[in-house]
Amino acid sequence: MPGSAYEDGWAIPLAGSRPSWFTVALEEQVLAAGGTPVAAPTDAPLPSEVGIRPGSWMIAPYGCTMNFIFTKSGAYGIGTAGHCVDKTGQHVILLTLAPGTSNPVLVDIGTVVVHRNAGIGNDFALVSINPVLYPWVSGTTALVGGPCGAYAGAGPETVAHYGHGLALGTGGTPRVGVALTWNADSYGWDGAAIFGDSGSPVRVTDLEAAGNLTHLVVDTKWLPSFIAGTRIGKILQIASGWSLVNSPLCP
Repeated sequence: MPGSAYEDGWAIPLAGSRPSWFTVALEEQVLAAGGTPVAAPTDAPLPSEVGIRPGSWMIAPYGCTMNFIFTKSGAYGIGTAGHCVDKTGQHVILLTLAPGTSNPVLVDIGTVVVHRNAGIGNDFALVSINPVLYPWVSGTTALVGGPCGAYAGAGPETVAHYGHGLALGTGGTPRVGVALTWNADSYGWDGAAIFGDSGSPVRVTDLEAAGNLTHLVVDTKWLPSFIAGTRIGKILQIASGWSLVNSPLCP
């Protein structure tokens, strides 16, 4: 079983593998395009989200989900789980729909500028988005909406995430649960999550950002919670100087 000891149990990071159709040759083609979209092969799954937004589908370096949009000095970045990348400077490739079309494309969105992979409650990475792709950026989370501010409460809360979990969420699906575990930097809930969901954006009922999704937890102390992530307050500390971008649809 992947993962590591955590408190009295086990923590399993939910990054997935790169899909078999995403070959080394195709990756080299996408990287050489320098931010210009490359048509996805016909056997690639169809993503459900448009452009670059919370819920976008990471194909490389691992199969994961992107979370919220952040901004700093006019630049844009997008988050994921820290264990979904290996190092700063690494390129991140998405499978997404080109805005204004129904065409699935592969696009190198930029490089990792913040990387923290230190377990539950301390697991986040930020990718600086190539400025040529700024017209593709939206702050609105696919299907579940938000974020509208940052949640700083202590629950309980109904939460929703949007992710690309293997079989459960391939192509992107929304899922809900009840979050009863709220620690200073981490939180937990019940629901459905699997490999590929790592990095997913999570929001509470009033659309405030709760944080990201990073692990399954096998620990009786956490029950009935068994999905865990890093809280948005901790994420903003890790991404020092970057601010959360709210959905333009917020009231």
